[in-house]
Amino acid sequence: SAAAARFGPFLATAIAFFFVEMGDKTQIATAALAARYQSLALVALGTTLGMMVANVPVVLLGEAAAKFVPLSVVRTITAVIFVALGAVALAGALAYVS
Repeated sequence: SAAAARFGPFLATAIAFFFVEMGDKTQIATAALAARYQSLALVALGTTLGMMVANVPVVLLGEAAAKFVPLSVVRTITAVIFVALGAVALAGALAYVS
């Protein structure tokens, strides 16, 4: 449907962020602020708006980039970055053990 196509990337990102970021420093800070200021609703609203201001432009930029950059290129670049980071982490661990 048109609504699913329009909100699909946003909804998928919102759900993914909810599950991936559970218990991260933002949620811990939100809980601490809510305990300090006794207003869970206002603190939750403020932190949610702050996260949206930070994340929505990136999601929109990614959606726009997806129209020009093939997914196979993105996957290849991502794979190379992860392999490189893994190699650096492994080298650091081996240096630490030695």
